[in-house]
Amino acid sequence: MTHTWTAIDFETANADRGSVCAVGLVRVEEGRVVDRYSTLIRPPEQVSFFSRHNTAVHGITAADVVGAPTWHSVRDRVLEFAQGGALVAHNAAFDMGALRQACAHTGQDLPALDYACTLALSRRTWDLPDHRLPTVCAHIGHDITQHHRADADAEAAAHIMLAAMRGYGTTSLPELVRAARMPLRKAEAIAAAVVPVLAAPAPPRAAATEDRFSRWQQAAQAPLPEPSPDADPAGPLFGRTVCVSGDLAAMDKPEVWKRVAEAGGRPAKNVTKKTDVLVVGDSDHGGKTSKHRQAETYIAKGQRIDIITGSELMARLGMASA
Repeated sequence: MTHTWTAIDFETANADRGSVCAVGLVRVEEGRVVDRYSTLIRPPEQVSFFSRHNTAVHGITAADVVGAPTWHSVRDRVLEFAQGGALVAHNAAFDMGALRQACAHTGQDLPALDYACTLALSRRTWDLPDHRLPTVCAHIGHDITQHHRADADAEAAAHIMLAAMRGYGTTSLPELVRAARMPLRKAEAIAAAVVPVLAAPAPPRAAATEDRFSRWQQAAQAPLPEPSPDADPAGPLFGRTVCVSGDLAAMDKPEVWKRVAEAGGRPAKNVTKKTDVLVVGDSDHGGKTSKHRQAETYIAKGQRIDIITGSELMARLGMASA
């Protein structure tokens, strides 16, 4: 089904990729949008709390999904809608990770799926100040008015892919990825599994009232993800060691580390002689953090370290900062 593919976008309730709370789907056949589907989702029980960071981005709350279908049924709808064709997403590593992790939480199987990333494609196709979804949409003339709504973002990814096809003079996804010299990726199948019944999750307010010190402790103990082998080598963070200092408004540190790893970067918890990028957020005292000062010491000795803000990191990741 090389002429049929589906653009997809997930929104999540919290930093866990499997906490899917909305999905948007746009199917394209023979270069034309032929169908659309979107729904809110009740996230899997073990990851069903809504973090303030994620709600601030997409506006979805726990109350909004009370009557929504569960991932058990939505997973079937997604696969039925795609009809065996490839999936397309802007920063596809995130959306494919959400799809796989949600199935892992619920013990559902998932077939092998081909997919392509419009973020990586955009970087190879258009010379732009950044390659966030709104920036690329403005360049191709697609009006995206409700960024971070799953249906709107899936629609945008579909139009980016179609614009690239016109630019390269191709008519199918395989032809396009060959012309752009970027591979069509494949997510391996996962088998169904028995998921133990878990106790009811803590109420959302427990996360909301969690103090900064507790969050820091959790981040310090969290493992660092490995750089994705599917990342775009042309991406601005590919192969670079990235450290975060302080709190970022857009997301917690473990989520930042996942995003950096998906972009092919190496997340790090401390500033060292290997550090390439330091992302500076808010500190508890309002001044420079110890990591910031350490980076400046290395810079004074001749090491190149880019010191950037959270908003600049979002731009490098191809994401909006709000």
